[in-house]
Amino acid sequence: MGAVPAAERRMHRRYPLSTGVDFYHGQSRRRFPGRCIDISAGGMLMYVPAATPLQPGHGLELDLGSIGRSEFTHLSERAVQATVVRVDRQAVLATGHLAVGVRFAQA
Repeated sequence: MGAVPAAERRMHRRYPLSTGVDFYHGQSRRRFPGRCIDISAGGMLMYVPAATPLQPGHGLELDLGSIGRSEFTHLSERAVQATVVRVDRQAVLATGHLAVGVRFAQA
């Protein structure tokens, strides 16, 4: 018998989206660049430089710029508050960047 896949915990469908992200990290009081990999109504996955000091629970203010998907254009209109929910340091080995999952704050 094969292994049973883990239950999907995501509430929203994810869409691939490759676009630049600029964000303010409150804990370090610095701005950092990133790259969106995929996005959903609840959050996104982005790659950030390996030395970026992110930890789960940290707050971010994201500037997403122009998003090419009509269902997410409202995220382009203003800075978006988000919380880091996952930092995958293993991605550094494959990509040279940290993979960071963030959850958008409720409007």
